[in-house]
Amino acid sequence: MNRLGMISAVAALLLFPCGSARAQSSGQAAAKKKSIEDLREIAYAGNVAAQVQLGVIYLTGDGVPRNDTEAVKWLRKAADQDNALGERYLAEMYFKGRGVPADNDEAAKLLQMAAQQGDAESEHNLAVLYTQGLGVARNVKEAAKWMARAAAHNLASAQQGMGALYENGDGVAPDPAEAATWYRKAVDQNYVPAMNSLASLMATSDDKHVRNPQEAVALATKAVAVSSNPDYLDTLAAAYFASGENDKAVETEQKALARNPQNEDYQKALQKYLGATHGSR
Repeated sequence: MNRLGMISAVAALLLFPCGSARAQSSGQAAAKKKSIEDLREIAYAGNVAAQVQLGVIYLTGDGVPRNDTEAVKWLRKAADQDNALGERYLAEMYFKGRGVPADNDEAAKLLQMAAQQGDAESEHNLAVLYTQGLGVARNVKEAAKWMARAAAHNLASAQQGMGALYENGDGVAPDPAEAATWYRKAVDQNYVPAMNSLASLMATSDDKHVRNPQEAVALATKAVAVSSNPDYLDTLAAAYFASGENDKAVETEQKALARNPQNEDYQKALQKYLGATHGSR
């Protein structure tokens, strides 16, 4: 399942992505300190939203020294009240072994609890666990069930995941047209991994209703423009090759190899493109 992606290990950071890095005046620092003290008081009183927020503050070091142990303490208080965000963020801590010993089984259990409450990110992450057999027994049908629930929430990463399931035939009957439909839903949300996946599918599919090398080139070019991922260059090379632009395929695959020289798939693809280029001369 190479297109499902990995569990987001820092989902909580989205709430406070760069707070600790900003320079603050003494007045701003004093105001933040007071707001955190007020938040802590509310959290101690049992307010679950405040507990989650305080946990994230300690996780990111936003206005306080970063402290994973404190982060876990507050996230656990929220999780103990069956709060889905608290459960999901605490699961992340168990996956990474931050503030607690790494424990995939405990992380999966927490994600299951959050997913059962309809938390889309948890549904998606749980689906990925089922595809990998990480913390749970591998079960592609369960993966498809949870991925579909997350995709129904219009979560782009889950729409991407559904596309991968249909492309690979994991937990569902293989269907390249259905895979393309799901990828496109995520592309419509400007989700870059889906651009790459849809481009790859359009460049390589045998289904005449799906194959479209020209659109594959356009999508892959867009993905490459916003990401340094060498896999995206590999996809663009495949799209160029599918559209008959062998020289561009060679040049682009060489760029992918420059970023990841040991990748055997890139090496094989380059030899394929070089052979086609020399054979046409």
